[in-house]
Amino acid sequence: MTANRLPLPSVCWLEAHPSLAAEALRTALGRWGYEVIPGSGPGSLVLVAEHPDTRLIPAEGHEILWWVEKAEPEEVSAVLSARPGWVLLQERPLEAAREALQHLRQRDLGSEGWLRQMMHLASLEDLLKLVLARAIRLSGAKAGAIWMRRDDLFFQRAGDGAFPEAPLPLQEAADLVRRGEAFLLAPSEQLGILRLLEPQEPPESFLRGFDDMEPLLLNAWRLEESRALSFKDDLTVAQNRRCLEAELPQAVRSAAAKTESLAVLFMDVDDLKRVNTRHGHPAGSLLLEAVAQVAMRLCRAHDRLYRYGGDEFCILMPGTTAKGAVNLGNRLLAELRATPLDLGAERLVVSLSAGVAAYPQHADGASHLIKQADLALLKAKAEGKGMVVVAGE
Repeated sequence: MTANRLPLPSVCWLEAHPSLAAEALRTALGRWGYEVIPGSGPGSLVLVAEHPDTRLIPAEGHEILWWVEKAEPEEVSAVLSARPGWVLLQERPLEAAREALQHLRQRDLGSEGWLRQMMHLASLEDLLKLVLARAIRLSGAKAGAIWMRRDDLFFQRAGDGAFPEAPLPLQEAADLVRRGEAFLLAPSEQLGILRLLEPQEPPESFLRGFDDMEPLLLNAWRLEESRALSFKDDLTVAQNRRCLEAELPQAVRSAAAKTESLAVLFMDVDDLKRVNTRHGHPAGSLLLEAVAQVAMRLCRAHDRLYRYGGDEFCILMPGTTAKGAVNLGNRLLAELRATPLDLGAERLVVSLSAGVAAYPQHADGASHLIKQADLALLKAKAEGKGMVVVAGE
């Protein structure tokens, strides 16, 4: 007897403006077990567009997940007033869209209006931009900026150049608030400060609603902090594989939008198992830490180092060709060879093998890019280790 099977959850799909991000989301929907039905219909609808637009809302569809390239607060307010749903920017991780669809299916649309509906899954950066835009509009100010606290300093996180971006000490921020030149965000935690350039309205006119925003700000800030911790490798100073899987698709989309190259340097520490057997696992841990520290020192400010797992590392290099990644790989190998690891009774020469792949030269997407770099790494291992090999060569 054939076992009864539950029907797949379905979602309708309207694509007003095709994009690489749309292709990635549609593929992910199938991977998550959704049946994707082209066109509008009853139930949940994914609507892909450049920006939220009420003219795109079809007659059918109980709720809409907007998957957009950009969104102004007024546009979001308009579409969510016309039809319940969520608005997500295409630069957000695909997992955010999965969570939004789950909320839609449960009819969990929030209880504090369009802002909560939009921002429940948004980053702190997204929320701060909305808060600043709202404050500037209601105050009639020319411009503004927001600083967020970390330890004993406030760092500017949103702004348009109206104020210097230098960090503010706690006392200086407190003095600005005392003089009425700045306003606290989430006062219970003194989480941030808002400054406006030549506001035309009194504070009470543009601070209305900030109390409602406080839990949103706190939640987004705590989520950012917890993700930062969960994305850190416990041993090295690198990010972990979970972080790479979240950030690589965004980096590929950004490279595609800017029509620039994105390179991956995939590395494996040679003979780590032999080191662990001969010198013990503490020596192996020291070796991994040494590799991560040298790699971090050689990386540029916008490069990202990840520990992929075990003895493997990965460097993500935006705006870089395969040739640029090879140059970094060779510098890293030379630096490690020149600085043997001191194990007390012995000095251990460190060796790496590395594979390089670049988007769009060698791959058309995130997973393909990692696969191509991994194949190049395997070739480097097979050809004698201690070298850098480019995909397809």
